[in-house]
Amino acid sequence: MAQIAGTDRGRRSSRVLVSLALAVSGQKSDGSHVSGAAETILVNRHGARIRSTVPLEPQMEVRVAMLAPYKWRVGQVVWADNGESEYGIELYRPENFWGIFFPPEDWELGVPTVTVFSSNETSGATQPRSAQKKNQDRNNETSSDPSALHVPEGGTIAILRGIASNGMPFQERDLILPVGDHHASMLIGPMVELGSTMSVIFNKHSVEKAVVTAVSHSREYDRWRIWLNFDRPLQSGKDMSN
Repeated sequence: MAQIAGTDRGRRSSRVLVSLALAVSGQKSDGSHVSGAAETILVNRHGARIRSTVPLEPQMEVRVAMLAPYKWRVGQVVWADNGESEYGIELYRPENFWGIFFPPEDWELGVPTVTVFSSNETSGATQPRSAQKKNQDRNNETSSDPSALHVPEGGTIAILRGIASNGMPFQERDLILPVGDHHASMLIGPMVELGSTMSVIFNKHSVEKAVVTAVSHSREYDRWRIWLNFDRPLQSGKDMSN
């Protein structure tokens, strides 16, 4: 593989395996202008490893545009692998241009963990009477098990964060569907290992751990279907509003 390495500066922060549609454009050293479609392979706040439909060259200044929602930044090509059509891009200003969650050790972004109270704790004297009554009414309406995860029967959008089979951290956002008392199904891009533990982020106040129990033998819409096992039971219903 012919690869021209320019710098390791793009590895100063945690990398996340994610595919995002891009448009790239710039002027090469011979004065020719190129523009075309591209996609990210790995991203961090300093830049990205991308796959481009148009050839780029090291030290070339490029305009990188996200398509949905549309926004753009300027950066520089720091290495090129023309055989694989892959390139390293370093942004001139480090930032979360990609609009995704990065590992906390990089961004110091702590997502609150979920605390599950037992029935004794939720009815304790430390809670106001109004809060005690509200929790009791909610438990009576939704489930006999107050620790159940409430997921609409048609699924909900969630973020899956974990480690892919190649050892790289990744993050995917897609529909997660309940398929049993403790299981749910989701389509993701990267291949993952059976038995690996994932973080499922339903919202900023609801983060659950789940274990990969099965992976499809073939891809659906260029994605792998996985099945996840949760410690807490899943309860589905048509109306999950409070």
